[in-house]
Parts: sequence; structure tokens; C-alpha cells
Amino acid sequence: MADFPHLNFTQKIKAPYKHRGFAGGKLNERTKNNLENRRQHAKGLNNAIESLSKKWETVIIQRQRDGFPDLPNQDIIPLYLQVDPTKFDLEALEGFGITIISQEDEGFIIGAASADFNKLRTKIRDFLKKDKTKNPAQLWQINEGIAWRPELILSENLLQKWDQIGDNEILVVEVSIACQLKLSQAPQRLKNISKAVYESRYNNWLERKRINEIERGDLELQRQNQFEELLDGFGGKRLRGYINYEDSFSVDIQISGKGLKDLVFNYAYLFEVSEPEETEVISANSIEGTNIKLEVIAPGIDAPKVCVIDSGIMEGHFLLQPAIIANRSFSFVPSDTDVSDKVANGGHGTRVSSAILYPTEIPKTGLCQLPCHIINMRILDDENKLSNDLYPPSLMMEVYEKNRDVKLFNLSVASRFPSRTTHMSAWAATIDKLMWENDILFLVSAGNLPWNLGFLKNPGILHYLHNTTQQYPDFLLNNASRIANPAQSSFALTVGSVCLHNYEDLDKKSFGKKDDPSSFSRTGLGIWGMIKPDVVEYGGDWIKEKTANPNISINDSVCPELVRSGGGAIGKDAIGTSFATPKVTSIAVALQKSFPQLSALMYRALIVQSARWPEFAFNNHQLKWIRHFGYGIPNINRAIENTSSRITFIEEGRISPSNADIYTIKIPDEIRRQGDDYKILLEITLSYKANIRRTRQRTRSYLSTWLTWETSKLNDDTLAAFKDRVLKKLETESDTDEIDETIQVNQEQAEKTTIKWAISTRKDWSINDVRRQDSTVQKDWAVIDSFKLPEELCIAVVGRKGWEKDVKKEVPYAIAVSFEVLNSEINLYEKISFENEIRQEVQVNV
Repeated sequence: MADFPHLNFTQKIKAPYKHRGFAGGKLNERTKNNLENRRQHAKGLNNAIESLSKKWETVIIQRQRDGFPDLPNQDIIPLYLQVDPTKFDLEALEGFGITIISQEDEGFIIGAASADFNKLRTKIRDFLKKDKTKNPAQLWQINEGIAWRPELILSENLLQKWDQIGDNEILVVEVSIACQLKLSQAPQRLKNISKAVYESRYNNWLERKRINEIERGDLELQRQNQFEELLDGFGGKRLRGYINYEDSFSVDIQISGKGLKDLVFNYAYLFEVSEPEETEVISANSIEGTNIKLEVIAPGIDAPKVCVIDSGIMEGHFLLQPAIIANRSFSFVPSDTDVSDKVANGGHGTRVSSAILYPTEIPKTGLCQLPCHIINMRILDDENKLSNDLYPPSLMMEVYEKNRDVKLFNLSVASRFPSRTTHMSAWAATIDKLMWENDILFLVSAGNLPWNLGFLKNPGILHYLHNTTQQYPDFLLNNASRIANPAQSSFALTVGSVCLHNYEDLDKKSFGKKDDPSSFSRTGLGIWGMIKPDVVEYGGDWIKEKTANPNISINDSVCPELVRSGGGAIGKDAIGTSFATPKVTSIAVALQKSFPQLSALMYRALIVQSARWPEFAFNNHQLKWIRHFGYGIPNINRAIENTSSRITFIEEGRISPSNADIYTIKIPDEIRRQGDDYKILLEITLSYKANIRRTRQRTRSYLSTWLTWETSKLNDDTLAAFKDRVLKKLETESDTDEIDETIQVNQEQAEKTTIKWAISTRKDWSINDVRRQDSTVQKDWAVIDSFKLPEELCIAVVGRKGWEKDVKKEVPYAIAVSFEVLNSEINLYEKISFENEIRQEVQVNV
């Protein structure tokens, strides 16, 4: 038992609230102009749909002449339109006869509509009559053709060679197809409605929802069958089973160039096409021979299990063998059932596994009991590549199905290229889906820059050294250095790399020194402004020559120590985010071992809560540090327990979009005394998950429910004052991006009373261009003078509406709050724990 264990909160208040609706706000100038010029706007919309209808007739006739197979629902036209991004409710498009296929940037929508446009024509006529509806004014424009489709639907690499694809060329691609039905909003309980009446209405709605789900399932099956008929008409084929999401499905197919081009231009329900993923790893060949006289003991029978999804493992290695559950090993590599690590120069999965078991260094003598069991899932071939015959989303599902008793999954595999930024990839979304549906945690590497020259869209380190003036570490912040697929996963813990040591001699030097960003580590931000990587660990660094056109190489002084699959038992001869990731997995192992009753969400929260920026960045809040380090370097001791000068409160809960959970921590008077000058580091981490849908953009549209947190101001002395402020705000506030604990009516007063968070909830408040609520793990920290702390610190976890229609549907979360004295030896843990020793739970109806 730890001397300073984490504590539970002493008080929790569940505070339901009723949203009173959004403030009116100022009309967008373009929308306002459309209202003032109704006839001109209506004419523009009518001209666009007339043009589209005629062009579509031509397309259908030409397809028949060319002998193409009939499209399913040939009267459905692909659309590209733009709506007012600040005011327009996307769900309202169904009333226009327009089905949303996917949401794009700046109010643009890929849609589909019947060729007669009857519903839209009616809306436009009503708009001309100046009836109450203003929605057509918020429908800004409709594109009159389909030439836009390749640019919006294709991946960058596929788009780059689009014009060179021959009609008879056979391609393997991943396609994503929208499939959703509109569902009405669940009824809300109003003041004048009795509980019995409300429950009756809600139960009636649940029945409508059940029928809607059945109908959507039927539609999904119908659409898949129709798609296969179309595919068969082109001589193509489906390669694996469909991966289904709430609003879409994905599958990899084989098809001719001619067929693919027709699909992209004319199949209205298609919203994404990409090529098979190519993985990127760093190989090396220097060897360290070490004489090891270590007795390795197997993990305890109840020790955690970790699924290593990689290139296989040298299972007989004496440093690893006691941890391997050999009868669970499996190879997904086509035509190769061998589960061993065949990657040259020491292996990859072998090294990854060793970093889980020996995260800091490998003991050379004595006894060592291994902390966990390892399950070997081989997906990479002997060249450390993912076969084109493997479809990553299906692969993740199959790996999980074989390991349903496992809570921790290490995936040190990533694409060669930066991730896309419009929609969550099928690979990343499948990881999110698995984590939503199950109590598991994926730990995923951020990906590595190519060490060589690379490609035009994916330049390597030598390109920057030889061909540009942009040097380390600036080149790591280029768009091309963005984290790789599937590291953008919303719920996975994404891990980047920092330098372990520095090196310099007469001829060579390392790029960075200890704690600097590794020269290969891909950076954030992630998709839709998410903070990625979440954390970083020591994955090593390259060294470069001190010449005009330097080469780069590896030196054992800057590499982590890892087990090898051949040529020496261990070595310091490999670098990469691949080996930083399992070091974080080892912390997750320690958490599961210490707290088996806690959820994977709490493990994620405590890892992030334990993380801290390097000292040179800690008091210098800049966006670049977030992009390099995420929340920082985690610490196993801070994750698991505390010290006399540090205390952590944790809690797990569930919350619906219409609730706030309020927690309180009492601050002793002797810490808050005027005249004492203690510097208190306050850290708060919220970790949550929700259901997902792929066709939408931005965190709050991707998720069924999204959460935020906020705290007392420095002048909120009581729980009542905080509760009143939070709930009053929730009743009047719209769920916009600009959520902030500061309503800056009086800027000077706000600066005196608001906690100065490092990140905050506004892009213009602390660090520009980032907000903590854009991520599903939200950490923030502040250094506060002890005498400014309130008597009772209150923290609210707030549920906010995403796409979920059921107002009672809850999502799980975990929260951690820590206080640490930075400049004193006072026993903070004892003083705060004593003040908060009585645990109680209070239910408050508002």
C-alpha cells in the first residue's frame, strides 16, 4: 500500500439543468444579405439545381452508352453545398430533401438529393413568400457540377496520381460510404409537465428510436448489397468484411481504374477513398554485446496482460520468454503463420516488448520479476511492413476479438505519411469504436519522419538538412511532419519521442539534448485541434555529421537500451516513437497492477496527470511545446502515488449531455494564510469517451456527447457561489467553441479572479490556437499563490450535446486533481487529506 495514495473526492453534487436555448447572436453578413435580397438568392439556388438536374441526365445517358452498370438509385445526385457555419442546423437539411454525406470545412457539405429537388423547390418558394423560415438564407450556395469530388474524396497520395490511373489498372483502395437516418430529438422535461407524462413521452420516443435503429440496419444492409452489385458490374470485389460505424461503413476493395473513377464521380454516398497504409519504422544495425547474469522470473498469475501488435517477437529470448503467453500468439501476415520477429538487425516487436518489460534499463545481474504478460500479435512482415492484403480497421477488430480479456494494447505501428485532417480515418475511428465499446486502452506511436530525403509531400530529415534553410527543431512543426495515421485517434493515448541524452565529438553531434524533441518524432496538433501527441517518452535521437551536406547515423549514447532478436542479447542501436510508446505502456501496466478495479479511462487520466513539460518549457507556455510534447513526459511515481508535498484526488463517473457533476476539495486555512508565500501547482485532467460517427468534423460533431470542466474562480469562496454561477451559465450558454470561465465584462477583475491556466478554453486566452475542450483527454495546470486559493475548490464536469438524441444517454469519464507545493517542505498531503477525510455524496435537484 502506498504511503500517499490517491484519494476520492469528499463531495459530489449531481446537478441536472435545462438548457434554455441559444442566444440569438448577430446574423452573418452573407445570411443577412440573402434575407434582404430574397429574389436574387432564390434565383441563384434555382439556377444551380436546374443546371445540376440537366447535367445529371447527361451523366446517366452517357454511362448507359459506355456500358457502365446502373447506379443504385439513379435519381440521387451528388451535391456540394455551403451553409452558414455559425447558425445553420445541419439536421435541417433533411427538410430540404438533402441527405448529409459528410461535413467539410467552413460550412461546406457533401450531400445527396433526389434529381427532382421537390422539397428544396418548395423551401425556396416559401422563402420568396417571406414566410417565417430563414433557413434558405443560410443555404449559401450549391455547386453546379461534380468536378469537385476527387479533391474532396481522395487521399492526397491518390489525388496526386489520379490523372495517371489507367482504365485497366487494378487498384486496391479503402472506401467509406455514408449510411444514416435522421432521428428526432428526445423530449425534454419541462416545468409544466408532470413526471408521469414526461416518462410516457420519453418511452414513446425510445420506441421510435428502436424502430429507427432497425430501419437503419436494414438500410445499411441494402446499401452494402447495392454497392457490391455495382462493384461486381465493374469486375471488382470486396476483399474483407465491412467495418460499421453509427453513420457509415468502410471496406477495402479491388477495382479497375475505370470503375474507381466512376465511383468517385457518380456514387453519391461515397465520402472517402484512400490507398492501403504503408508503415514507417527506423532500422539500425549497430550491436552491443553485453554479458548478462540476470535471473528472470515470470510475472504473477494475476499480472496484467499487454497485447503487442507488431512484427512478432523472439519469444524464446531469455529476457522475454517468462512473460510470453505462447499459446495466445498469432500471425496475421498472409501466408506466414510464424509468430517470430523476422525483421533484420535486431527486430522490432522484440524491442517493443522489451521496452514494456524493462522501460528504463535492463538489469545485468540479480533477480528480476517481470511486471506483465505479453501476448504476441504479429501484423508486420519481415521487412517491417503491413501487407496490402491486410486492412487495418478489420485487423484491429480481429486482434481485439482474440484478446477480449486484455485491457492494454500497444500499437507501435504508424503510416509513412501525415494523417489527413478532414475526417477521422477508418483505422483511427475503429480504435475509437473499440475503446468506446470496451474498457480498453490503445497506446499508439505518433510516427517517425523518414530519415532519408523522403517525398515531395513527405520530406525526410536529410531533405531538411540538405535542401532547405529550415533546421531542427523547426522542421518538426511543418504540416508534413504531422502525426501519422492512426495516431490521430481521439481516445488512444498517442506517444511522441524526446531525446534520451546528447552526444558530440569532433565530427558528429546529436540534434538535441536530453528532453529536447527527437529529430524524427512527428508532432501535433491532431485532427480538429486535438492535443496530440498526448505524452512523450525517451525514444532516442539521430546524430548528424558536422559537414555542409551531413549524413545521419545512430550512436549508442543516445539510444534506449532494448532487447534484440539476434546479433547480441541487448543493444542501444534503435530509435523511434515505436520504442517511446511501450515505455508509456509500462506505466499503464503499473497502474493496472496497482488499481485493477479502475477503468482504462482512469489509467489514461493518471498517465496524463503525471506528465510534465521539461523544465525549460514548463514556465514558458508556447504552442510549439504542446505540438512537440503534448502534456509532457509522464512519471510512474506521480501516476501511482503522491508525496508529502503532493496530493491527488480521483473519481470516475457517468454523465449525460444535460448534467453537471460538481466535486469539491476543502483547502485548509493554514495553507491559505495571508503572509505565507507557497507556490501551489494545481493540475486537473479529465478523460472521457463517447460514441462516434465518421461523416462529421470537429470533436463535438464526431462525438455523441462531449465534456468540459471548469473550476472555482479565486474569489468563489463557497460551493453555493460556484454552483449558482455554473448552473446559471449553463442555462443561458450555447454549446459553442468559445467556452470559457471568463466572461470578460471587466477585464481587470477577470484577471484578478480567474485561475491562469496554461492552456485554457479560448484560443486567445493563454496559448494561442489551442483549446483544451477540443480533446477527449483535457489537462490544464496553473501555479497559484497559496493565499489566493478559495476556501473550497470546486470542479464541475459538464456534459454537452453532440449528435446523441437521447437526453438520458450517459458517457463515462475519469477526473484527477492534484495539488503540489513547489517551493516549500510543508506536508501538504497530510493537511489537505485531513480536511477532506469524510466522504459523502449529495444529490441536488436544480
